[in-house]
Amino acid sequence: MIGIEEKPAMHRGLVILAVGFQWFYNGANFLAFKVAGNALHPLMVATLRFAIAALILIPFASTRWRRSPALPRELGHAAFIGVVMLVASQAMAIWATHFLPAGVAAVFGSAAPLFLALFAWGLLHQPLTRRQVAGVATGFVGLALMSSTSSSGGDFQVIGAVFALIASAAWAAGSLLAPRLVLPRDPVIGLTVQLVAAAILLGAIVTVSGITATTDLSRIPLAAWGALAFLIVASTLIGYAVFLLLNARVSPTLANTFNYAAPVIALCLSALLMHEPLTTLKLVSGGIALVGVALMIDRNTLGPKRPPRLNGRA
Repeated sequence: MIGIEEKPAMHRGLVILAVGFQWFYNGANFLAFKVAGNALHPLMVATLRFAIAALILIPFASTRWRRSPALPRELGHAAFIGVVMLVASQAMAIWATHFLPAGVAAVFGSAAPLFLALFAWGLLHQPLTRRQVAGVATGFVGLALMSSTSSSGGDFQVIGAVFALIASAAWAAGSLLAPRLVLPRDPVIGLTVQLVAAAILLGAIVTVSGITATTDLSRIPLAAWGALAFLIVASTLIGYAVFLLLNARVSPTLANTFNYAAPVIALCLSALLMHEPLTTLKLVSGGIALVGVALMIDRNTLGPKRPPRLNGRA
C-alpha cells in the first residue's frame, strides 16, 4: 500500500535565511574552485571534496539508519541524484573554472534557471507564470551583458564556458528530478548516499585516468587546503543540504535563484581577493540580474508548501 506523507512547512524567516546563505556560498564557491583547482586537478578537487564530506557524515547516517532505514529503491534514487548533481554538475563546474576567471565562470555557471524552465516546459509540461517568465528573461539579460563584457580576457577559454553550461543543465535536471523520486526519509542518510555515490564514481575516474598517480598532496599550498575546507563544510555539508531542503519543501524555482545572485557575489569577491577586473558595466549587469531574482520571488513563493508525496512504503 502506498502512503501519503506531507512535507513539514518551513517558516518564512528560515526560507529567507536559507536563500541568503545560498546566494553567498554559491558566489564564494567559484573563488574556492579557482584557488583549489590551480593547485590540484579539478576532478581531484571534486573527489576529495565529496569523499571527505561522505566520511564525515557516514557515522551520523549509520546511527540514524537504526531509526529510519531506507529501502533499496530509495538508496538507488539518492545515488542517481548524487551522480547528476554532484558529478555531472558540481565536478564539471569546478573543471570549468579551471579555464575561466572565477567571476566569469560564475556567470556561465548560472544558466540553470533557463534549463530549469526549458525542462519543466518541454518535459514536464509545467508552464511558468508571467512573473517567472519575466524574471527569467530579465535575469538572463543581465547575465548576457556580464558575459559579453567578461569574455574578452586572455584567460578565457571557450571549453570552460561549455563545461559550465553542461554543469548548469545537469543541476537543473537534478533539481526537477529530486522531488519526484522516492528518496530516503532521513535527509542525512539521503545526503550521505549521494556523497558516497559521487565519491566512488569520481574516485574511479581519477584513478583510471592517472590523475591520482600524479597528485602529490604534500605540495598543496595552505590556501588550496583552505578553499577545499570551505567547499567541504560550507558548500557541501551545509550548503547542499540547504539546497535540497528548499528544493523539496518550497520550490525548485526559489531554490535556484542563487544562480542570479552568485555571479554578482563572485564578481565582487574575485575583484577584491583575486584582483579580477570589475567594471561599471559589470555592476550594472549584476543589478539587472538581481531584478530578475526579485521578479521570480513573490510572497506565495516564500510561504510554506505542503504537496503530498508518494513515499512508496507499505
